Amino acid sequence: MQQDVISRGRQFIKSYAVTLPAPRFYTDSYWYLAIAKKISTVSSVIAYCAGCMREKGSALGHSYYHAEKVAIESAAIVLKEKGISSQSIHLAMLALIAGFLHDYYREKKDHPAKAAEYVQAHLSHFMPESDINAISFAIRNHEAFKEHQTVDNSDIMLLSNALYDADKFRWGPDNFIYTLWDMIATMNITIQDILAHFPGGVEHINTIRHTFRSKTGMEYGPEFIDQGMLIAEKLLQFFQNNS
Repeated sequence: MQQDVISRGRQFIKSYAVTLPAPRFYTDSYWYLAIAKKISTVSSVIAYCAGCMREKGSALGHSYYHAEKVAIESAAIVLKEKGISSQSIHLAMLALIAGFLHDYYREKKDHPAKAAEYVQAHLSHFMPESDINAISFAIRNHEAFKEHQTVDNSDIMLLSNALYDADKFRWGPDNFIYTLWDMIATMNITIQDILAHFPGGVEHINTIRHTFRSKTGMEYGPEFIDQGMLIAEKLLQFFQNNS
């Protein structure tokens, strides 16, 4: 019974989600997203980082799919805000690496610091120290509701803010289409657990709308959260009617 309801709930919410319009970020940033995807295919270091995350698998509902979307969209934010140049493409490459590895130790306490340490330990032979430090800084800064550090370097701050915002875009529709179900599958969560914690969890997610950091994130991020709230309401109704 439990698995049947979960299976039907997942299919129900996917069917509902496709009736919603795509967030404007995807239409307004189509060209930058396409360039970010292309960049991700031409760097052996990025391919290595993507492979590390793919082998790692899902941790607390954060899968390779999550890492890939954060990587591509953080790079697109960088390109959108800086324009296309050799400098911005290099910064987008760093964003792709940070995106793929930001949740590498998601299951551990203080996972941003642990992931930053992983970057320092495993990429030092591939990249200049300045790039390693910039990626590590961004990863350490990506956690929500924590005081974030700043530096007097606009490129490093854009990298950090882009990673944070792309990660928080996932708190919208993706949270209820993908992440929740991965968490249920890997953490033995019951329908009763969902009903007990869902309203508080949704309200917590809703507060993220005021924390976006880049210009792009502040413009487009709240729409992701609004759509997530619509999906969450439908999903809660489903579980209440089928529990």
